[in-house]
Amino acid sequence: MSETTAYDTLVEVFRDELAIDPARVHPGASLIGELGFDSIAFAIGLVSIEEKLGVTLRQEELIVCKTVGDVARLIEQTRDRVAAAGAALPAASAVPAQ
Repeated sequence: MSETTAYDTLVEVFRDELAIDPARVHPGASLIGELGFDSIAFAIGLVSIEEKLGVTLRQEELIVCKTVGDVARLIEQTRDRVAAAGAALPAASAVPAQ
């Protein structure tokens, strides 16, 4: 895991991109009920997470997240899944193609 956790980055995204006061953000905060997320906020969040963390979340996975903690866990699980898939790929051949 990087020095900046998924949770820390989410707090930054919510503050910078969605104008949500970081004091309102905690792992158990409800995305819709407490933070007022709508479809636009989810879309902005998806793009910002990809830009800041290099992690592409699937909309169908994100839509089932109810809390900030759920999103942070999804990001970490996605990072782990991508890392495991990368490790499973065979090494590139050292012989250049002709």
